[in-house]
Amino acid sequence: MKEKLKISQLRISLMGLCTGAIMFGLTTGSVLAQDDKAGYKEYQKNKAGYEEYLKNKAGYEEYQKKQANKKLPPHESPHKAEPPTDGHKNLAEAATNPIANLVQLQLLNSYNWDNHNSDGYSNVMTVQPVIPLKLPWESVPVLITRTTIPYVWTPDFGEPIGRKNGLGDINMLMLGVPKLEAKGIEMGFGLNSVIPTAGNNDYTGSGKWQLGPSMLYINMRTPKLQWGLFAYQLWDIASSDGNSDRPGVSKLSLQPFITYHFGEGWFVGSPDT
Repeated sequence: MKEKLKISQLRISLMGLCTGAIMFGLTTGSVLAQDDKAGYKEYQKNKAGYEEYLKNKAGYEEYQKKQANKKLPPHESPHKAEPPTDGHKNLAEAATNPIANLVQLQLLNSYNWDNHNSDGYSNVMTVQPVIPLKLPWESVPVLITRTTIPYVWTPDFGEPIGRKNGLGDINMLMLGVPKLEAKGIEMGFGLNSVIPTAGNNDYTGSGKWQLGPSMLYINMRTPKLQWGLFAYQLWDIASSDGNSDRPGVSKLSLQPFITYHFGEGWFVGSPDT
């Protein structure tokens, strides 16, 4: 009888211990779960704060960069209107890119001190506005228009012709600039046209309306160096008044060009004509 009583008491004691252990485990697990939830909330809070810090830091650095750029001279200022494929380090490099997304007005004077089969000098003074136009297509977002207006002084052809001068034929170039995946490379494709504004002056113009395809390639991958090729073909499509008897026109032009930038806005090169 005593042994049965001891066994019963032992069972009760063991059940009490097991029950206590289970309750302790549940309580401890609940506390740990609460602590883990609070820790996760704290982590999320700190993460959001860190992301906000990075955002503010990036914004401040961008502000500092803009302020620094404002102090630069124009030829060293970053080119704001970047072309479709890659940017230019500064305004000077953009100005020497024939298909840069940049409004320009170029004045050029070409003087030749000697000419074949004639006497004396010749001279061509050129006014050349360059105006980019925004296109509605994502693949070809920019159209570069370049109008060349020349005034020509011919060499002396001797008696009875002598020296002639006057307005030359106006050249109008239109090049669409597509987006390319290759960085530092740009290409333009379009049309070249000639308007016979020289009129009946046989020595400063052709007397022919002309039209044909054009293409330009420029490579800017090497720092400070730009090189490329400008090519076009022109055919006469009609004659201006009084010039139907003049010779027809078929003209192919291949113009390699290269420009090297020294810095401070100085550069040397053989740009396209």
